[in-house]
Amino acid sequence: MDKNECKPLFSIIDQVIDTSEPLRAEYFRGYRRGIDAQVLGVSDDRTDDHYLLIDYTVLSSGDPYIDSYARGYRDGFEGMEPESPSVSSSSPKPILIASIV
Repeated sequence: MDKNECKPLFSIIDQVIDTSEPLRAEYFRGYRRGIDAQVLGVSDDRTDDHYLLIDYTVLSSGDPYIDSYARGYRDGFEGMEPESPSVSSSSPKPILIASIV
């Protein structure tokens, strides 16, 4: 998948971010960035950020928003389907992002 093939997926993710509660939106911001990093590669100046975010998926940062972003980043980078919405999510219906990939 290249950058142009990602555009429809990124558009859907941006819509999900706009309609999600804040914690869920952070997850999808990270998910989008993770896909971007997978497609374009991790540049030398972003290597430290990459490993820090991956570490936060195992060792909590202490901030639920950073941890949510980090989980999203990892899932996007590894090509995984997004996490299911939490019980507290205000999303009225599931969004099938993986079906576009």
